[in-house]
Amino acid sequence: MTEPSRLDGFFAQGTFIALSVLRVGVGGILAAHGWAKLCDLSGTAQSFAQLGIPAPQVLVYLAVSGEFVGGLGLLAGLLTRVAALGPLCTMVVAILMVHLGHGLFAKNGGYEYPLTLLLVSAFFAFNGAGPISMDALLEKGEARRLSRAPRMRQQLPSQPL
Repeated sequence: MTEPSRLDGFFAQGTFIALSVLRVGVGGILAAHGWAKLCDLSGTAQSFAQLGIPAPQVLVYLAVSGEFVGGLGLLAGLLTRVAALGPLCTMVVAILMVHLGHGLFAKNGGYEYPLTLLLVSAFFAFNGAGPISMDALLEKGEARRLSRAPRMRQQLPSQPL
């Protein structure tokens, strides 16, 4: 078995950075799309109705939540696995209800772009945000707190009953 080289460490760090850039970039794009829908809820609901999406007055809120709130979660890397489920579900609906009949290519109104967002969301839903995220910071803080807890209990004076 060979020892890990400096190059291995370099590529590992590069992977962490690349995953973080992907998460932040896609999260920002999703949040921007959700924000645009949020700023014009009635117009978005009308567009949904014209596209034949059922209950557009209700589904517009689900779309905004999926894209805006889910996008912000991905952007920050906060509750990432849960946050990624919003855009994942939103993109499944977008593909099935709007884009599927137009083929693959976006230039024809196809599903390549929502499919890409769906696949990236699925990746983060299954794998989490990675080490450069709010989730990682919270996990480190929780681990630190848990590692101190047994020592703190040992230092407490025993109380007579």
